[in-house]
Amino acid sequence: MQQGHPRHKQLSRARHVMYLHNRHKAEGVLNAIKNLMTGINKAISVVSKRISSSLGIDEQISVPNVDYDKFEIKDIATDMFRNNPGIVNGK
Repeated sequence: MQQGHPRHKQLSRARHVMYLHNRHKAEGVLNAIKNLMTGINKAISVVSKRISSSLGIDEQISVPNVDYDKFEIKDIATDMFRNNPGIVNGK
């Protein structure tokens, strides 16, 4: 039974090694792009913080503490239709 030419094994191995090489290089490129984007993001963050501090803008405005469990959908809908009767009549 013929096993095939020895050169086929060599070519197959070379293709596999080239695949591993290309995958390794692609991972390096992706890491470089990720690091670049992280650096740009940090630079923009620093610049925006400096601008906001020089303009006197607060970091965050706190959201009022609202208990949403006490609201029901039917009550909100009733109030909405009561305050705007044009929705019910289709006008």
